[in-house]
Amino acid sequence: MTNSLAKIFHHARHPLSEEMLLGLGAGIGFIYWQMNFGGETSIFIGGRGNMKRFYQDLADRTGVRIVETQTAGAKKAEESLLASLRKRQPVMLGGDMGFLPWFSFPAGYHFGGHTFVACGFDGAQTVLCSDMEPKSSGIKKGFYAPITLQQLRQARSSPYKPFPPKNLRLEFNFSRFRMPAAREIRTAIAQAAEAHLRPPIKNMGVSGMRHAAAQLPKWPGLFNDFALRVNLFNLYIFIEIGGTGGGAFRAMYARFLREASTVAGLPALAEAASGFSESARSLSGIGRLFKDAETADGLESKIRAAADSFLQVADLEEKAWNWLLSAVQHGTRHVPS
Repeated sequence: MTNSLAKIFHHARHPLSEEMLLGLGAGIGFIYWQMNFGGETSIFIGGRGNMKRFYQDLADRTGVRIVETQTAGAKKAEESLLASLRKRQPVMLGGDMGFLPWFSFPAGYHFGGHTFVACGFDGAQTVLCSDMEPKSSGIKKGFYAPITLQQLRQARSSPYKPFPPKNLRLEFNFSRFRMPAAREIRTAIAQAAEAHLRPPIKNMGVSGMRHAAAQLPKWPGLFNDFALRVNLFNLYIFIEIGGTGGGAFRAMYARFLREASTVAGLPALAEAASGFSESARSLSGIGRLFKDAETADGLESKIRAAADSFLQVADLEEKAWNWLLSAVQHGTRHVPS
């Protein structure tokens, strides 16, 4: 999402870093979400937050008008897209990663909460897209790939839950763009801190990490072997690969704090970034435990190790978020030793 946003902002000649966009939208979070579709259980563990208001909060803090549109009409969605591409206007779209040909996931894998940018059309049957580099974790590199109109329709109209994209398209108006100031930085950090420390339900924020630690050891009894391996592999994808920048967005947030420290006039924000870098390393370690979950042995011991790590990260982030909240509200200057 933020990777695509950064490209749109850059094209509009108002470049903001991906890290700044994530931070301004208070887009970092944590959720443990157990779902049931047609009698089958699936679990989503994600590092994004503020999903309902992310675009609106980002718009409020930059002056950019951002409109999300979704439709069940695949033909109408395609016609609108091609009209923009013929005008050489890039378009930010939502799509199912399992249907995007530049990704290589196990058969039957689907995740529709992904965004990418369509940026060219050959006038016949092929669209050029820009997305994150598909095989590495950590910081993403620029990546371009072709996709046929048929493949694009399938990805954009995927029915697979929990995040069917419904032909998502985002439209932008930069006429009132402004650079974020200290007030926007402080407000965004306070919003993210409050969401982690006082979430509306126990499976979100810091309490959500502790909930994940308690629930993970139950997975072998909850799933058959195949489903267990699929959900553990998903854990790796959601933490390391799915545009997170590694460590469930924590590494990106650490870089945001370093960048924001100058704008907000709080040098200690840069010092606080080290705590989120540590959190990112621990969360990346959890994800990498399950990179080969499809074929790996010893899954139960890895699950226990992951649960222990989630508890450690929860303690670390509880301290970090409390300090950050105090810093932006009361002007704390230095990270406590």
